[in-house]
Amino acid sequence: MAELVWIVRTIVILLIIRVVMRMLLPGQSRARAARPTPRPPDSRERAGGALVRDPHCGTYIPQARALKVGIGDNAQYFCSAACRDAFAAARDSVAS
Repeated sequence: MAELVWIVRTIVILLIIRVVMRMLLPGQSRARAARPTPRPPDSRERAGGALVRDPHCGTYIPQARALKVGIGDNAQYFCSAACRDAFAAARDSVAS
């Protein structure tokens, strides 16, 4: 009887360890390894719309919320007025 209790306890402990390991290392399961993870689109599309990169600080922001400077293909998008002004100041100092 004592041996049966010991075997059942060992099995329960092993199952608990397996569950904890799967929670800590979710990428290691066979089901996830067989299914490729989808890559984000190259155009930086997200649920909030297209993302654009601030040329000064490199932050990606939704195009609808960005500060746009310029027209058409020459447009640049900034995350804030501070980044826009800093970019303009850096560009002016290089031009001088």
